[in-house]
Amino acid sequence: MKIKEVIARLEQRFPLYWQEDFDNCGIQCGDKEREVTGIMICFDMSEKVIDEAISKNCNMVISHHPIIYKTGLKKIEPTNRVGKVVCKALENKILLYSMHTNMDSGIEGGNVLFAQKLGLQNLEVLAPKTDMFRKLIVFVPQADADHLKQSLFDAGAGELGKYQHCSYSTDGKGSFLPVEGANPAIGTVGTEEQVAELKLEVIFPVALQKKVVETLFAHHPYEEPAFDILKLENLNYHVGLGRVGTLPEPMELTEFLQFAKKQLNLEVIKYSGKIGRKIQKVAVCGGGGASYVSDALAMNADIYLTGDIKYHDYFIPENRMVVADIGHFEGENFIRDIIYNEINKIFTNFASYISEDEKLEISWI
Repeated sequence: MKIKEVIARLEQRFPLYWQEDFDNCGIQCGDKEREVTGIMICFDMSEKVIDEAISKNCNMVISHHPIIYKTGLKKIEPTNRVGKVVCKALENKILLYSMHTNMDSGIEGGNVLFAQKLGLQNLEVLAPKTDMFRKLIVFVPQADADHLKQSLFDAGAGELGKYQHCSYSTDGKGSFLPVEGANPAIGTVGTEEQVAELKLEVIFPVALQKKVVETLFAHHPYEEPAFDILKLENLNYHVGLGRVGTLPEPMELTEFLQFAKKQLNLEVIKYSGKIGRKIQKVAVCGGGGASYVSDALAMNADIYLTGDIKYHDYFIPENRMVVADIGHFEGENFIRDIIYNEINKIFTNFASYISEDEKLEISWI
């Protein structure tokens, strides 16, 4: 089995277009045409992880954080952390691949697992993604509509949340006059035609626009199909960073914080806020989620758990919500388990491992 087949299955589960604009998910370096010998899974790529992959005959390393990320990388040489990791990987024919915010945002991704570890119910997305969809409107002869519709579905159009093959159609009558040089599928040059047509509407992810348009031209019977593509402002309520849910029973703040420490295997939680009520509605965002304090407040959360909270972020809720910093690594490290389980569920003809040498290099006293 080739590495590209593993990648195809992972990206089917967590598409790259789910990632944030600032991110760099997917292949970092390497040749996806090679046969898989083994997969090493880690949180951050490092020389230790690459050495461990070499020792276990793994030629693919999958990390949560990309190694090439906001670096302004213009050359690769082993003079810094990024260069050392990339050079060692290439020298040993190891492909580096990252699943970052596409997995954070994904359905059943990192933030869902975060919420599940706390026993949260009735989950909602904290910060739903925007500008993800376009709508194709195309006019097609009624006799050819089913074939074209199925072709567009096969290209990835018509998916909305947990529903597939979504479309809307209305009957109508189209007219056109083929002129000299045309090669009409219906009618003759110089004669105006009126045809019973279907107005077909399907939604699709913006990342698939090129594929959808190519499919349209390949399977539409007309030489010049008439179509529109509209930008949609819809929020995607299934995909986005963070999750908000409710505890089965309300808990006192100190009780909940002790519970969170146990469930998430934390040494310490840094928090601020005196809300004068029990904790029931909880917002979470793995990694650095300081940007979403206001979003959690707007969803009436009693407490927001994330990492990388800055001093002034604690003052935003004005005691209407508790803000708790559990650390960046601590809110995401279990994502390795999702990747490991996903691979082992699908592929059984090679070994996969979670890095044993990877440890948080930050300590407390």
